[in-house]
Amino acid sequence: MLNYIWLSLIVVGVGVAVWGDLRDLSQGKYRNGDERMLLVEFPSPPSIPLEKSKRFPCTIRQLSGNGNSQSAELIPVSDTSGVLHVFMNDNAPEAWAYFYKAQRTPEFLLVRAQWTYGYTPNLTVHAKIDPVKFVNLSAVTNDGIIRYAKTAVELAIALIGIMALWLGIMKVAEEAGLVSRLARVLRPVTTRLFPDVPPDHPAMGAMIMNISANMLGLSNAATPLGLKAMEELNKLNKKAGTATDAMCTFLVINTSNVQLIPATVIAIRAAAGSANPTEILGPVLLATAISLVVGISTVKLLAKLPIYRKALEAKG
Repeated sequence: MLNYIWLSLIVVGVGVAVWGDLRDLSQGKYRNGDERMLLVEFPSPPSIPLEKSKRFPCTIRQLSGNGNSQSAELIPVSDTSGVLHVFMNDNAPEAWAYFYKAQRTPEFLLVRAQWTYGYTPNLTVHAKIDPVKFVNLSAVTNDGIIRYAKTAVELAIALIGIMALWLGIMKVAEEAGLVSRLARVLRPVTTRLFPDVPPDHPAMGAMIMNISANMLGLSNAATPLGLKAMEELNKLNKKAGTATDAMCTFLVINTSNVQLIPATVIAIRAAAGSANPTEILGPVLLATAISLVVGISTVKLLAKLPIYRKALEAKG
């Protein structure tokens, strides 16, 4: 099911990008083919004609008609034409940012220019930018899907080491009996939370082990225990197709369980280069404890509402 959701999001994202690009083209947003008059100022008088294929540092003015300036390099390819490498900065007109994004050059915007020499060391340039199409689609596919897919793979590989370490530590704790001891500590609490479940029933043992594993960050071990607990709880269910109070309570606890050792979050922070990946232990413990209390309180209050009691009686 999750795969279909991701596929739908990708299709919607690509569709919206294509629609936006077609709208921009129809409205002439990028002014493809338009000629722009620019004033190129050199810090020192260059020799005329400009030497071909040589870089001349310069400043471009009147890019957007408001006097803003841009640092640039001019590279002549003939006496009357050349290439401008316009380096994008905070002074760049917003419209030029779209061209820069579409050209996908690492540092500069590529402008093709024809010029006429003036009476000063400056040049009046007639500039054109290559036509731009499907900027949004390129951003979604290249900057979005492909870049984040690469990031996901890099993050997953970086997680291998730290996850192996934590899972190994947790496995040692499990073999040493820490999980079993924690389960014994939780038993008095679970018997009060699940009064409909006999204390010696297999469902109780599976739930306690699941809660204990989740608290220690053993998510891989907790999943089969959770499935086993639901299977055993279903055997006590007298109304097929209707979740019991015990099922709802267990689901809430499983979703918002207290995290003593959030191994996955610590691993992600370590892989992302955090200087102190374990500093979240206190906030995580507090946040998960609050969420657990709120979750249990909510499910117990809802279970007492007449509307749910009547629904259960009707099904019975």
